[in-house]
Amino acid sequence: MLPSAMKNIMFIAIALATRSSGFMSGYARKVTLGSRFLSKSKERNRVSNHLLNMTPISSSEKIDKSIWYTDPNLSRSLVATDNMDSARFILVSTFGDRKTTCHLHGISDEGEIIPTFLDFSELKALIGENEAHALSSEDNISGTSTDSSILIWIGERDKVQYFAAFVPTSNDVDENALKEKISGTLGHRVGFTPHLAPLREFGDRISESADAAVHSTANGLVEFHKTHRFCPSCGSPTIVRKVGSSRLCSNHRSLEGSCQSSSLYPRIDVASIMLVTSPCSKYALLGRKASWPQGRYSTLAGFLEVGETVEDCCIRETLEESGIRLDRTSIEFRKSQPWPFPRSVMVGFRAKAVFTNDDSETLPRIDFDEKEMEDVQWFEKSYVRERLAGGSTALMYNPTEEEMEFHIPGKASLARALITEWAIEK
Repeated sequence: MLPSAMKNIMFIAIALATRSSGFMSGYARKVTLGSRFLSKSKERNRVSNHLLNMTPISSSEKIDKSIWYTDPNLSRSLVATDNMDSARFILVSTFGDRKTTCHLHGISDEGEIIPTFLDFSELKALIGENEAHALSSEDNISGTSTDSSILIWIGERDKVQYFAAFVPTSNDVDENALKEKISGTLGHRVGFTPHLAPLREFGDRISESADAAVHSTANGLVEFHKTHRFCPSCGSPTIVRKVGSSRLCSNHRSLEGSCQSSSLYPRIDVASIMLVTSPCSKYALLGRKASWPQGRYSTLAGFLEVGETVEDCCIRETLEESGIRLDRTSIEFRKSQPWPFPRSVMVGFRAKAVFTNDDSETLPRIDFDEKEMEDVQWFEKSYVRERLAGGSTALMYNPTEEEMEFHIPGKASLARALITEWAIEK
């Protein structure tokens, strides 16, 4: 086993190489017997003997170690575009005043999510034969077209090439007309109702992580193309290159223009996400934002700033969001996850809090900024362990009555993996 510091160094090197290549209310309650949490006020920092008794868990309990939105078998090394008939396509469009990115998917009669990968004939039926052929034309694929509708290569899995057909709504592509076309084209599928929604709203309801990975890669690449339509140097329109992996100024000198700008690649924003425990490891520090569904608590997280290591980011973000200081020697990398909403990679850590001079003899004292966080609390392990079921990462999620009191994010979130790993430990 590598020391944790060495593992962190190796991870950072891999992350930097990937980026350079372009691939990619508060409540004030007293703590009593049976109380579920401890938090900001003095009263919430008292620990009863009852809370310190840990209930042994069954050895049969296991954590799902799969990380959502990624698939090691989805290769982005080689693309073949000579046979579109065997390829599969995700239809991605934009809807509403904010032009929100939405993915086509299905919902079964039982309410289950059905990933909807179209073949080329279905794509032609949906967006029109001329548009489909234009998307797969040499001009679009090789990068001489400035059209807003583009074909983006996602990757290859099991000898199948996956693409995202990005067809944003505009004056030429009416939102309601596209929805009606989808219903008419796919309405014959038994037990299937087509829907268009943001990936975050249905991602953790996809049954297979491999299918979720195809959608997430498509989402991140589409967001890149939406925000890089014009050259940052001269303002000329950019064109698609490398089957959607990059963009280039249409006025570039390599195209007999005058601009000397570099190719544009997807930017990946690094964020630290950390499961912070008490010095005794029996409590976890969880917080919530006011915009989240009622009752949702998660690990703290934040973006890396210039000049920081990911460990520095853990320390700073924890202090800013909760007032808690970390033991630097306790910070340990656990796992990472792509989070393409719109372009992040989450680097997951476990760390322990330390006492400061003004702390009580129970738990490190929380002092959070209510402008940034709605609440931050210490949660006792057995309380969290009993409430691992349910939850979601969807921002429009409707929690059950029990979840309105407390729930953690769904399986699509790295936060859930970090929290669950801690909660089921003996």
